[in-house]
Amino acid sequence: FWLKPLSVSHRIFLARSVRMDEFVPYSKREDWKDVTPVPQDDGPEPLVVIRYPPNFEEVHDYFRAIVSRNEFSQRAMELTADVIENNSANYTAWYYRRRCLTKEKSDLSAELEFTDRWAKDSPKNYQVWYHRRWLIAELAKVASSDEEFAALGQSELAYHFDVMMANEDFKNYNGWSHRQYIVQKFKLWDGEIAFVEDLLRDDIKNNSAWNHRYTTVKSLNPSFSTELILGEIQWTLGKLRLCTNNESAWNYLTAFHGSGPGKVAWNTVPAVKTFCVQVLGKAEEQEAMCRFAVETLARVHEADGLLDEALKQYDLLKTIDKIRANYWEYRKQSLQKPA
Repeated sequence: FWLKPLSVSHRIFLARSVRMDEFVPYSKREDWKDVTPVPQDDGPEPLVVIRYPPNFEEVHDYFRAIVSRNEFSQRAMELTADVIENNSANYTAWYYRRRCLTKEKSDLSAELEFTDRWAKDSPKNYQVWYHRRWLIAELAKVASSDEEFAALGQSELAYHFDVMMANEDFKNYNGWSHRQYIVQKFKLWDGEIAFVEDLLRDDIKNNSAWNHRYTTVKSLNPSFSTELILGEIQWTLGKLRLCTNNESAWNYLTAFHGSGPGKVAWNTVPAVKTFCVQVLGKAEEQEAMCRFAVETLARVHEADGLLDEALKQYDLLKTIDKIRANYWEYRKQSLQKPA
């Protein structure tokens, strides 16, 4: 019969179980005899005491002792690894580990390997990505050449993609934040448009990829020229033709419309109105309305000064988008108020 391969997280869990089975209590270690563990203080009359596993409790008792002594040593750093093993979201353990790394002048490249399994096991753990960002920032400071500096950034972009692939998760907020930090710091925006195109080809509703495209476009073209905006609008319409009811694409279209820098009026590109009319015409035949197209058409009518037509669209939205009926009524009332 067919067996599904173990996921990355499952393999790491099994490896961790082996490590914890081999765990030697700190109370039995000769090199820790000089440390008196500090128990957790739950107060004189705790209402509900958490029953921690024995290893968890002991590790944290010794960690509290080390912190109280302000000890930033090799053994303290090894202790943080056990704390993280028991709770990888422990902010204090990651922070203290960074203090130890700095004090001990440790090899930060090796520390990248330490974060690897945590990034793949707990990819949505903010502490892991923040720790890795700190490592990259420190390694960038000591890069011996422009080539080494650039290679560090490229390697980290590849690593982010590797983590996404390993977890089959291309919408991880913390991972994307890390990627944006890397492309910003190392000025690696040039390849990001193509990267986003590849992701959208696989999943056109990947909202993270849409957000990243906007950030990339804005970073590459801070002035947001009208030519650029019109090009992005046409590009977005092309994506909407592939998948009409795609909220991410409609939001992207909205980002370039309105008033203020980086935006044009809703009636600037006639193709927007034409597309909405086409979508709604098909919807009437199929008895399924695209609320995004209705809202966009209402905004176009507003820009054209056709307020009665806009009001009709908001009435329609109250019918097909009942959960936001009060908002659409508010939009109607806003239009009807004298300027």
